[in-house]
Amino acid sequence: MLGKWKKSKPLAVLLLSLLLLFSLSTSALGFGSDAKGPDVFAVQGMLKSMGYFPGEISGYYGPETVQGVKAFQKAYGLPVTGAVDDKTLQAILWAYGNLKLPKAPAPKEEPAPAPAPNPPPSDNDSSLTPEEQQMVDLVNEARKQEGLQPLAVDPELTKTARLKSQDMVDKNYFSHDSPTYGSPFDMMKQFGISYSTAGENIACNQSVEAAHKALMESPGHRANILSKDFTHIGIGIVNGGSCGKMFTQQFIGK
Repeated sequence: MLGKWKKSKPLAVLLLSLLLLFSLSTSALGFGSDAKGPDVFAVQGMLKSMGYFPGEISGYYGPETVQGVKAFQKAYGLPVTGAVDDKTLQAILWAYGNLKLPKAPAPKEEPAPAPAPNPPPSDNDSSLTPEEQQMVDLVNEARKQEGLQPLAVDPELTKTARLKSQDMVDKNYFSHDSPTYGSPFDMMKQFGISYSTAGENIACNQSVEAAHKALMESPGHRANILSKDFTHIGIGIVNGGSCGKMFTQQFIGK
């Protein structure tokens, strides 16, 4: 399961196209095992972007697609049938659409917000865990391959990324908007982090490698990772959530 925070007109067009596709071609009975065609292709693509489908996007509704749909249905409290009925389709469209959120504007002068909650003691240590360092290395290797400068680790941004991941685990949600901290931009402001531009990727997966691979295969998340606008990164990885681990990547440009 993934989430990203980046303005992207092509992605908005893609989502609209997918909505039109399903409204035109999906019957009330839905579809399931052994189905094939553009509807299956689109469902596989959305599930893969959210981390539920590890297979190849082929347009064929095989066993891997059935398992991916079941995992999604279980995570969203739907009947676990493995078939895409109307309710499952609407939930997939909603979850996928909720990942397409705007890029942060430059901060404006506003009244000072309420004092931010104090981070727990474990977050006072800004050094990266081995998994967090592994994800930073994978991100910077991807940037190197594109001829981009590596992102520097920002200790304060790492703290907020960890808090965001922990909050998603504790409050059992998956969204850029936190019931505790608000948007990523609200959160950064609360903790005194200044930036000229900012973004966020979130993911729910079982390992660093799987999360990074899924992020890089999703155009919007890849765009954040490879953005020339960003100069610093914070990584927060916390055990928990429906997929095993919760990942938050927060990016800023200074």
